[in-house]
Amino acid sequence: MKNDTTYRLPTLLLLAAGLFFLPENLPAQQVPCLFDSLYPPQRLERAEKRIRAKLAENASGQTARSNDDSVRIIPVVVHVIQNGGTENISYAQIESQIRILNEDYGKLPGTPGDGNGVDTGVRFCLAKKDPQGRCTNGVVRLRTPLTNHKPVERAMLKELSFWDNTRYLNMYVVKTIEGNVGGYASFPYTPPDEDGIVVRANLFGDEGTAAASGGRTTTHELGHWFGLYHTFNGGCGQDTCAHGDFVCDTPPVANPNFTCNLNANSCSNDNPNLTDQVRNYMDYTPDACKNLFTQGQKERIQATLDTVRTLIWSPDNLLATGCDSAYQPPAICSVAADFVTLTPTVCTGNSAYFIDRSLNGATSWQWLFPGGNPSSSTAQNPTVAYDTVGVYDVTLIVANAEGTDTLTLAGYLEVTEPGIGDPLPFIRNFDDGQYPPEGITVYNPDAQIAWELDSLAAKTAPYSMRINNLDNTNYGTLDWLELPFLDLSSAHPDSTLRMTFWWAYARSDANFSDELIVQLSKDCGFTYVPIFSKSGNALVTGPTQTTPFIPDSTQWKKAVINLNTYRDERYVKIRIVNVTDGGNNLYVDDLNIGDGSDGNPTAVTPPPAGDPFPNLRLTPDRAGGRLLLWANVARQLTFEAVLFDAAGRAVRTWQNEVLEAGSPAAVLPVGDLTGGMYFLRIENEGGAGTVKVAW
Repeated sequence: MKNDTTYRLPTLLLLAAGLFFLPENLPAQQVPCLFDSLYPPQRLERAEKRIRAKLAENASGQTARSNDDSVRIIPVVVHVIQNGGTENISYAQIESQIRILNEDYGKLPGTPGDGNGVDTGVRFCLAKKDPQGRCTNGVVRLRTPLTNHKPVERAMLKELSFWDNTRYLNMYVVKTIEGNVGGYASFPYTPPDEDGIVVRANLFGDEGTAAASGGRTTTHELGHWFGLYHTFNGGCGQDTCAHGDFVCDTPPVANPNFTCNLNANSCSNDNPNLTDQVRNYMDYTPDACKNLFTQGQKERIQATLDTVRTLIWSPDNLLATGCDSAYQPPAICSVAADFVTLTPTVCTGNSAYFIDRSLNGATSWQWLFPGGNPSSSTAQNPTVAYDTVGVYDVTLIVANAEGTDTLTLAGYLEVTEPGIGDPLPFIRNFDDGQYPPEGITVYNPDAQIAWELDSLAAKTAPYSMRINNLDNTNYGTLDWLELPFLDLSSAHPDSTLRMTFWWAYARSDANFSDELIVQLSKDCGFTYVPIFSKSGNALVTGPTQTTPFIPDSTQWKKAVINLNTYRDERYVKIRIVNVTDGGNNLYVDDLNIGDGSDGNPTAVTPPPAGDPFPNLRLTPDRAGGRLLLWANVARQLTFEAVLFDAAGRAVRTWQNEVLEAGSPAAVLPVGDLTGGMYFLRIENEGGAGTVKVAW
């Protein structure tokens, strides 16, 4: 996603999409849609060729159009990602969204969808059978903090719950989407692991939490899923058919419309000169204004279903998913056990969080965790610690008034020993030409553009590592260089432990920037914390250019990362991450982890005399609702702390907190703290210190 903000830790790419911001929530100038930046023309080329070829074929009469007026039914599964709040929407609210989709795509008489457009010939059905053929109501519910969703973490939604995208339309309902985004969707012919849509709970349907909504965020996003662009795509353009949204009968629109001004006419290059089609679902007007798809948009939707999404509406698939008109569901769907954890591999001493995703209203849960602590649980979503190396089964028995079901996954969880990493120093200048570099793993989750060896530019010749973000159009994806496990305690005891490397980077556009992040894990890769992050102007070393950036000897910067906080860790994993945003080439060279960038020990600067909390700093952990307090103390210290807001009011206090010698942090829980600037004052008999933090 194109921005200069800090990119928070995600995993793999799930759904690339146009992000739809609700105009009633934000001023117009703050409501960009990221569809164009996430889907540049070169990424849409494959889908466009197929869709346009089918449109031309239909227009020439080369094929019979027997399906032109037939109804195509799309089976739907709704994954409700919730954490016990109002985002756990009712089944009635989910049904209301399906009703609205059928009204809008079917132009059903007497409904808000009955505008001056056409019936697209598409209808939607909540699946009645799951991928295993079991009875279902088409809804999966999972409890997790991931309901506060960041688009860069969209892969986690797929890992939580996903049904075969060739047979089901996967919809994900979440509490919030970072940036006040309303929802987003994939485009045809994007990779299967991107397919589906995500929508905020308070915009899904028009009942319950969405009572103030018209439910047309989902209508809009599904337009992208069917291959439609925004009506304002490309501005006025030159040719109303070959430019803009590539639909002849939608008048060209210069910019998004945020009000229902029926007289708006932002382009005059169409003949006849028509007003903007503000009632079109693919504009940004309020829900109450939108009520139509055009014949040209219908033809694109039908072409998509005839070229890309062919199985999902087929008669055989309707039979398999229970969406055929003859299907008679049982009076009661039996409860069906199912579960997932996002961490099926952990190190000894770590815990795994198990998430129930059983179908059809389980009311009791019995878990069996051989080798775990606890070894059994009746909680719906338990957390289990594992202290012994091994491979373990997990069993879930669920029940309700109608019956029980059991699921055992053999060898589901693996527990490994942390061990001891490689001794320092770790030095790679890449000049031996080996690829992948010795001891370094190259991760390329989307199996496209990856880190590679480069001989055209290097801080020290002949080689560096480079990733080509100029051609990397899978915006928001991560590619990383993963170092071997390292023993940081092997550093010289009288030195400053540092990680250093050189980088070079240029933008392709002044408004966009990729990001370079260094992450560190102390728990076998279970969790990572960022220890270095550069984007925007802070990342740039060369001039903005649309040609491939090849730095000269002056266009390099040096990263120096202090690792003293982790110098007692014996099994540390470090990775260097590129987050692509369509920028330009990013290079890394002369990597060194050890006692200074030149291999010589660097003396540790002693803290000022009388300073009880040397190198005091504070790190916010918003997801965990806590502050992490850091200080390099030589012995265990007990302290008291008070957190003040910007107005000087005390908002949190702590007594008898402890900082351990060599320990990275004291944990100060803050719960649901309001965003803003805060100041933490800590003190004990040795003195006091104050540090500020932005929450």
